[in-house]
Amino acid sequence: MRTLILGATGGIGGALARALGGTGELWLAGRRREVLFPLAQEVGARALPLELGDELEVQALLEEVGPLDLLLYAVGGVVRRPLRETGRLEAEDLLLANFLGAFLVLKHARFGQGARAAFLGAYPAYVEVPGFSLYAASKRALEGLLNAARKEFRREGVHLTLVRLPAVATGLWTPLGGPPKGALSPEEAARRILEGLKAEPPPEVLEL
Repeated sequence: MRTLILGATGGIGGALARALGGTGELWLAGRRREVLFPLAQEVGARALPLELGDELEVQALLEEVGPLDLLLYAVGGVVRRPLRETGRLEAEDLLLANFLGAFLVLKHARFGQGARAAFLGAYPAYVEVPGFSLYAASKRALEGLLNAARKEFRREGVHLTLVRLPAVATGLWTPLGGPPKGALSPEEAARRILEGLKAEPPPEVLEL
């Protein structure tokens, strides 16, 4: 099985990599080289540094990896700030991580028959609150992208799954004062994601 984890240097991405270590041909992509290469060595994977905002770089990476059996898009960002106080560059970075990056990956990825691709989303009711307008919009955009793309990729025998996550105790919460009480550990989130993707057929929406 050939698997690619994008965002492998994050909390959930790293947990997914450790859960899948030794289970086949594993590729890890991420921006932070100082985390990516030691992680790849730890789990027996190949490391591919990636700047997600460069479409040519995304295309080249996916061509190098080749046809995938499993794609896990664990890239993500969060901003908590009133809309009127949010800068454009900050907004663009958030949209790239949570939405546009997923578009670029789907555009250029190649899949084997019956492949599965999972993308980390959110529960709309939990995030459509003051201070999270851009985050909520980016996750809604991802969901809309997958709802439409799913019909296209189904003809190719590829299953797209949106994973609705509750709070998970990752580094994304650090600038927000830490994760809320009761947040899932990254390891538990990874376990539930991988278990859910084993279903036949895999769910269109997987709620953890």
